[in-house]
Amino acid sequence: EQRVLEQAAAVERRAAAMGEEQRASKLPLMGMTFSVKDNIAVAGLPMTNGCDYRSGGAPVPSTTAAAVTRLMDAGAVLLGKNNMDCAATGLVGIRSVYGAVQNALDRDYISGGSSSGSGVCVSLGQVSFSLGTDTAGSGRVPAMLNNIVGLKASRGLISTHGLAPACRSLDCISIFATSVPEARTVLQVASGDGRDDAWDRAPGALTMGPRLPGLGAAKFTFGVPSKEFLDFSSFGAMAQHRTAAFAAAWAASVKALEAIGGTCVEVDYAPFQQTARLLYEGPWIAERYSGLQDLFKTNPDAIWPTVREIVEPGKSFSAQQAFEAYYKLQELKVAADRAMAEAGAQVLVTPTAGMTYTIKELQADPIALNSNMGRYTNHMNLLDLCGIAVPTVFTSIGLPFGVTVSAAAGSDAFVCDIGSRLHKASGLTVGAMSSTIDAVEEAVAKRFPKSRFLQGVPTFKIVVSGAHMEGLALSWQLTERGGCFVRRARTAPMYKLLAFEGMKPPRPGMAGLGFEESKEHGRSIEVEIWELPAAAFASFCNLVAQPLGIGWVHMEDGSKVQGFRLVDHGADSGGGVGAAGEAEGAARKLPTEISEHGGWRNYLAKA
Repeated sequence: EQRVLEQAAAVERRAAAMGEEQRASKLPLMGMTFSVKDNIAVAGLPMTNGCDYRSGGAPVPSTTAAAVTRLMDAGAVLLGKNNMDCAATGLVGIRSVYGAVQNALDRDYISGGSSSGSGVCVSLGQVSFSLGTDTAGSGRVPAMLNNIVGLKASRGLISTHGLAPACRSLDCISIFATSVPEARTVLQVASGDGRDDAWDRAPGALTMGPRLPGLGAAKFTFGVPSKEFLDFSSFGAMAQHRTAAFAAAWAASVKALEAIGGTCVEVDYAPFQQTARLLYEGPWIAERYSGLQDLFKTNPDAIWPTVREIVEPGKSFSAQQAFEAYYKLQELKVAADRAMAEAGAQVLVTPTAGMTYTIKELQADPIALNSNMGRYTNHMNLLDLCGIAVPTVFTSIGLPFGVTVSAAAGSDAFVCDIGSRLHKASGLTVGAMSSTIDAVEEAVAKRFPKSRFLQGVPTFKIVVSGAHMEGLALSWQLTERGGCFVRRARTAPMYKLLAFEGMKPPRPGMAGLGFEESKEHGRSIEVEIWELPAAAFASFCNLVAQPLGIGWVHMEDGSKVQGFRLVDHGADSGGGVGAAGEAEGAARKLPTEISEHGGWRNYLAKA
């Protein structure tokens, strides 16, 4: 308690020395509390990793995990650490000598693991958010079972510095929150520069995925497993009375995705399932053994018996078997990518878990039922995917259900965009609390500005003045490349605006005027400023159609930003969308000056 009070007082002192703008920038998480799974280092606090140290002897780290330090530096107050499945090996929340973690909504049922305590404390409203880990699904299964959001970012975006390894090459620190915007805000703060741990990746090292438009319908294509992989009756005889309820919840979730603008396609799920099996049936068990080998030698009884039974065979795998498994994994990666591409799917959507169990059911069959919980999760880190688990509906028997939206590494913002719209459309309450997702998101929107890019992603800003404006015909060319709307603005009064009606779709050209001419005829034009990943610049420029080009635009506030300009002053209506200099057969027609309208939107409204 004293430690927490000292943290809070330190944050208040820092805040008192700052102005309002500086506080918002330096202490964005001020007023929020969090907890961390007990395999994440906090200096001075014992770290059990879920193993049996009731008689003492738990390691006490001298340094704090990099992600935790970032969150505390941003003003969040750490309340403590959470119970977990032993050695982060389990998806159930009952493999702990410190007691089974009960579900936040129904104490007879499992809470999910291995980040069990981290999920439950958010669901109960004990903290604002929490950190878990996710190697095989531990950051997603507790989210579904406790009616909250679980974000498993691209591997390495959140540093694993200070994390007791389960499978070091696959481990991720994950985020639990009551809403997607909160989880994304925490990711914004917690992500690093790729320098804290050898397995970290800087955000700028990843190709950023697309975004959903801020205005208008959210058009995207989501893949679902082919029907033979969605047999809800295959999760055990003891769960048959829950089968119909979970199947109906899945069907309702797919309809909800379609209702927010998604197009559903079937994906051959075989390579994903085969990859999932590698995690516990292949030499990655040897990696788990590596992380626990000292404890196996010195105090094997500290390891939960079921975990010991699963992990100890890992010492028997050979180097040859490890290489053969890596070869197989590479083949499966290619097959999974091909399955998505052939279906035309931008994201994969699966049940986060196809079933749940009571604590008694799980205790009676601990290994097989745990494996069932990972049916739709175990593949993700092996295939280098990112994903977010969001609640979608309560089943007819009163248990929560949700789905995971996943895509290639770097697509974190895209899966969050879809997950946020889906969660908001559900109208559910959050966690085990009475607050609705609408109320939570409204509060979050007031508190936090909408995040655009993770720290360290190289970006550029661009001025658009016509068909690329938010919600108009070509704005998809920006969002497809990960572009984000920043703000509306006006140019300096030194331009004229011409309408090229012969282009398909029609668009304007903004022509700069000379100093003397602008005094008499120059207009300030309404424009928008967007931000794109720098890696997308070349492909975007390749879409700019003659007679337009990219050049400096002088803004009303005195700044200069690259943007659309009329570069061929002798041009007529040019052509359709295509590479610069190309014409696509559009009818030739002289452009019309529309400067008096002050911008393209006003012109469209009056035309």
